[in-house]
Amino acid sequence: MQLTDKQIDRIADTLLNALIKDGGATVKKSRGAVGERIGEIIRDNLRREEALDREARRLLEVHLKNAGSDVDERRLLLMIKKKLAEEKDFPL
Repeated sequence: MQLTDKQIDRIADTLLNALIKDGGATVKKSRGAVGERIGEIIRDNLRREEALDREARRLLEVHLKNAGSDVDERRLLLMIKKKLAEEKDFPL
């Protein structure tokens, strides 16, 4: 999923506000620093998912060479991605 930095910052801020208001969380550092850290975590997660997608697509190409013409590529890609995510302990 492609998100702009502004969108990620908005998500991080919304999440932080919800954690403080609804979750009763307290922050030991400034809200800005905590919001920035949440944004970093989101960005890292998105980068990891993009890498997982690239690996899944590469494996899909290998499997398609050996598969018949009636294979549902989208479904196979999702299955490969799910399996890779499980192996890497990456939540989707």
